[in-house]
Amino acid sequence: MKDVELKYCKILGTNINVTDMNKTVAYLEEHLEELRGKYVCVSNVHTTVTAFKDREYRNVQNHAAMALPDGKPLSIVSRSRGCAEARRVPGPDLMVRIFECSEKKGYRHFFYGSTRDTLEKLRKNITDKYPHIQIAGMYAPPFRDLSEKEDKAIVRRINKTEPDFIWVALGAPKQEKWMYDHRNQLSGVMLGVGAAFDFSAGTVKRAPKWMQELCLEWLFRIMQDPKRLIARYFSTNMSFLWNVSRESHRIRRMNRLKKDSLRIAMIGHKRIPGREGGAEVVVYELSSRLVKKNHRVDAYNRRGAHASGREFRRKTGKNYNGIKIITIPTFEKKSLNAIVYSFFASIRVIFGRYDVIHYHAEGPCAMLWIPKLFRKRIVVTIHGLDWQRAKWGGFASAVIKFGEKLASKYADEIIVLSSHTKQYFMDVYGRKTFFIANGISRAERREPQIIERQWNLHKDEYILFLARIVPEKGVHYLIKAYKQIKTDKKLVIAGGITPADDYMNELFQIAGGDKNIIFTDFVGGRDMEELFSNAYLFVLPSDVEGMAMGLLEAMSYGNCCLVSDIPENTEVVEDKAFTFRKGSVHDLKEKLGYLVDNPEKVAEYKATAAEFICGKYDWDRVVDETLEIYRGRPEADRQGVD
Repeated sequence: MKDVELKYCKILGTNINVTDMNKTVAYLEEHLEELRGKYVCVSNVHTTVTAFKDREYRNVQNHAAMALPDGKPLSIVSRSRGCAEARRVPGPDLMVRIFECSEKKGYRHFFYGSTRDTLEKLRKNITDKYPHIQIAGMYAPPFRDLSEKEDKAIVRRINKTEPDFIWVALGAPKQEKWMYDHRNQLSGVMLGVGAAFDFSAGTVKRAPKWMQELCLEWLFRIMQDPKRLIARYFSTNMSFLWNVSRESHRIRRMNRLKKDSLRIAMIGHKRIPGREGGAEVVVYELSSRLVKKNHRVDAYNRRGAHASGREFRRKTGKNYNGIKIITIPTFEKKSLNAIVYSFFASIRVIFGRYDVIHYHAEGPCAMLWIPKLFRKRIVVTIHGLDWQRAKWGGFASAVIKFGEKLASKYADEIIVLSSHTKQYFMDVYGRKTFFIANGISRAERREPQIIERQWNLHKDEYILFLARIVPEKGVHYLIKAYKQIKTDKKLVIAGGITPADDYMNELFQIAGGDKNIIFTDFVGGRDMEELFSNAYLFVLPSDVEGMAMGLLEAMSYGNCCLVSDIPENTEVVEDKAFTFRKGSVHDLKEKLGYLVDNPEKVAEYKATAAEFICGKYDWDRVVDETLEIYRGRPEADRQGVD
């Protein structure tokens, strides 16, 4: 309506008024003269879905002076979209409220619709309850279309009675179309109230209040007339839920484009802060920088002992460096730990008002369907093709592979860490992804103090491996190759040690008690910094990688690196490091021996490593490109493979 400003919320294309019963009654009374010849729709789920599917009927709804939220789901949707004052205005209750006003104000009423019998009962009940009400007239039209002559006659009949309110009960969508066709022809304001005549007449029982409050009126109606209504209500209600959910998703997405601050959930890592794996480093670096940019980040940690050591256990509060830490319970059993954590974390995020849920790694993605059902925006980072890792058994590998498939099908966007993984997703799933490599910060070199006291390690007197000690990292290749070369340099294996682990026992056996092979257990903080700062050579003999954070860090400290020739490694180092054939102990031995015997070559690579890696990988760039993906407007290289 052009001449009167009214607030509304658009739901499935229909402008539903944001109001309540008192405001509506007051508005109708105050603007009665302006509203004469116009009409008011009393809208519910059925009419809104019908209007969504039928453009002509949607036009009828949107030409109304008001479209009141008769159905409670409409007011709930309005409130969910920021209209806190939205409340239900049921047609039958509105009619009663206007009746109550009428005895004092002398409003005249005309009733159009239903049957003669129902109208007579309606008249009796109204006059019994409101003895001073003025019923101007009633008319029960035949169950057929009126001729043009008949229609003109009923218009004259209605206008002759000089009504203020014309109540129309023909059922939707017929009553709204009738009011639209007769706009500006009648002297009163028309209100389509559906079953209100039957309720007031007592011919149809209305749902009890508790069912109305629980949005179960449809169920009550079905119980009264199941044969006619069950199919209609089931179809309509499901259509409403599905399409409103999709519409809300689109609205949230548009709103995200306008927001300076996003609410982000991180799922998939073990625990932050910490260095239990590359995913943990990425989640912390990304989260901490997002917080500095005024975004809210909730990190869903797994419950359990912090492998990073006591220092990090003291930091497991509800907030760390601006990141909210939410701890999810899980099982101690390794085979169930990740899947149980992912399930409960995915349930928990449903109840958070997140703009983005960011899953890390393939395994946790097995549960991304849960928030996706609720139309949450899902971004996934694939840290590597985890199902290839030797440590996983058949069940775990199947779950991880399943997570990969779900990510490819349902994630809104996928981030990969290498062009090799990008190509894989295109070849296997035809899925386009974003290639955003991890970042690295320029490292501060440390003098060997702690490592001298702890392990008698001095600058350039040891070869370093620093990563998770798992079979796919290839530590066994390195130990075997080291034992075949002649050198007085020590071999340092830095990573978490689990004595009961079969692989660790295998490594101890290969080492054979060699005093020059040092197992440090997990290192972090100053210990780790000193190890990186003073190594002669860093070796990463992996069979499988995503993007090794340890490799980036080693180069940021200015290390000469020797890595397996898998694409995930060679893409990182380019020509700024040495490579050997994956899985070849012989080739590793040859390259290792050469570098031990040629310190000038090692020094040459050390001189360029830090500048190269810090220029190539930058955390600030990673954050900026990730934010673009969150907002749905990425400027990053969206794949396809060229």
